[in-house]
Amino acid sequence: MKRKVLIVAAAAAVGLSAAYMGGAWWSGRAVEQTLAKQHQWLASLPYFVISDRSYRRGWFSSTETATLKLNPQLYRFVLEREGEPLPQFEVRYTQHVRHGPLPLLLSGNPMPYKAVVTTDFAFSPETRKFLAKLFGEQKPISVENRISFGDDSKMSVNIPAFEYEETLAGVKVKWQGLAARIDYDGNFDKVKLDASVPGLTGTVRDKGSFALEGLSLKLDQVRGKSTLMLGTTSASVRALALELLEGHPLKLRMENLGYTSRLNETGDFVDGSADMQLAKLTINGQQYGPATLQTEAKHLHAPTLAKLGRELTRLQQQSTDREQLTEALLKLAREEGLPLLEHDPTLAVKSLHVRVPDGDIRFAGHVNLKGFKRSDLEQPALFVKKLNADADFSMPRKVVETVASWQARVMFGGADSQIAEADLDFLVNQFVEGQLQRMASQNLIRIDGETLSARASLAAGRFVLNGREVPMPWDASQPEAEAPPELDDN
Repeated sequence: MKRKVLIVAAAAAVGLSAAYMGGAWWSGRAVEQTLAKQHQWLASLPYFVISDRSYRRGWFSSTETATLKLNPQLYRFVLEREGEPLPQFEVRYTQHVRHGPLPLLLSGNPMPYKAVVTTDFAFSPETRKFLAKLFGEQKPISVENRISFGDDSKMSVNIPAFEYEETLAGVKVKWQGLAARIDYDGNFDKVKLDASVPGLTGTVRDKGSFALEGLSLKLDQVRGKSTLMLGTTSASVRALALELLEGHPLKLRMENLGYTSRLNETGDFVDGSADMQLAKLTINGQQYGPATLQTEAKHLHAPTLAKLGRELTRLQQQSTDREQLTEALLKLAREEGLPLLEHDPTLAVKSLHVRVPDGDIRFAGHVNLKGFKRSDLEQPALFVKKLNADADFSMPRKVVETVASWQARVMFGGADSQIAEADLDFLVNQFVEGQLQRMASQNLIRIDGETLSARASLAAGRFVLNGREVPMPWDASQPEAEAPPELDDN
C-alpha cells in the first residue's frame, strides 16, 4: 500500500514538474512576443530611439538588452551649436525576465503571471561615480513589470531617497524619492499612471534655496475609435518655494497648484477641457491669488487630430534642421489641418480670475467658426462673417499703471538716467495717465473709477468694441448721395 502511495506521489510530482516546465516554456515563448510588441510601441514614440536590441530566451528565464537614446530632435534647437557635436543622452538597459506560471513563488508570492520583468541600467563610469555620491549602495532606479496571462501589465518605478552635501561649496540637497505605478493593457489601449514625489529641497550658501513639496501626476486614458487617447490627466504641487539672495533678492512661495485636463469622444468629434488652480502666490511678501483658469475646445474633428498627431510624430523622428521642420509643419497644417476648421469648432477661455493686491483680474472669451469652406481663405470678408467671437475683461487700474510704469522707466533711462527720482516719478505718472486717457478717448478701454475694462464681439462680420461698432478694413465706403440741383424759379 505504501509503495502504491509513493508511486502515485512520485507520478504526481513528475506530472506537476512536467506541467510547470511546459508552462514555463510556453510562458517564455509568449512573453517574448509581448516584449517585442512593447519594444515596437516604445520605438514608435517620438521621444526615444532604440538600437542594439537583443533577446536571449531560456527555459525559465530570458534576457533582453537594448540601448535607449533620447531623440535628438527634441532638444536639437536648444542645445545645437555650430561647429560642435550635438550631445547624446543614452543608456544601456538589461531586462531580466522570469517566466510564469509562478515567477514570484520563491519570493513568497503565489500569484500567477506570464512573466515578471526587472530592469537594470548600465551608466557610463562618470555617471556611475556621480550617482554613487547621491545614492551610495542603493540602485538609482528600480523597475519591475508584472505581466498577466492576458498581457495586462502592472509596472512599478522607484527612485530611492537620498541626502547629499558638499561642505566646502555649501551645497545641501534632500530628495525624498519617487514612486510610480503604471498599468496598461497588451495593446496599449488603456493606460493608468500614478506618480508622486514627496519632496525635494536644496540650498546653496550665500546664493539661495528652493523647496518642492507634494508633486503628483495622475493619468487615466483609453484609446478612442479615432486612435486618440481619451480620459483625464492631472498634476498638482502642494508647495514650491524659491529664495534668491544675489542680485535682485527674490523670495517666492506658491501653494496648491493644480492642473486637470479631460478629453472625450462623441462620434467623429472630441471635446476637451483644461483647468488650472492656484491657491496662493507670495512674492517678496506681496500676496497674489487665488487664481483659476478654465478653458475648453469643442467639436474638434477627431480623425484629423489623430492624423496630425501621427504626422507630427513622423516629423519628430526625422533629422531636419529648424527651417525644414518649420516648412514641414506649415505644409502639414495647410494640407491636413483644414478639416479642423470645416466642422464648426469652438475654442473658449471660460474663465480667468486672478486676485491681486489691488483687486481682481477677470477675462472670458470664446471664438466659434461655423460653415467654413476651404475657399473662404481666399475671401477674408466672407471668412470673418463666419466667425463668432467675444471677449470681456476687467482689471484694477493700478495693475496697468504698474506695468506701464516699468516700461516708461526703461524708456526714460531707469536708474541709470541723470533725472532726479522725483522728476522721474512725475514723468512716469504723466506718461501713464496720458496713455490711459488716449486709449479711453479712442474707445479702446473704459475707465470706471479704479477699474479698467473692455468688451468686444464679432458676429456676422460686425465688430463691436465697448458698445461702438468698428468698421472693418474691407467695408466699402458708401458715397454720399448728391444733393438734387436747385430749380430755377424763372
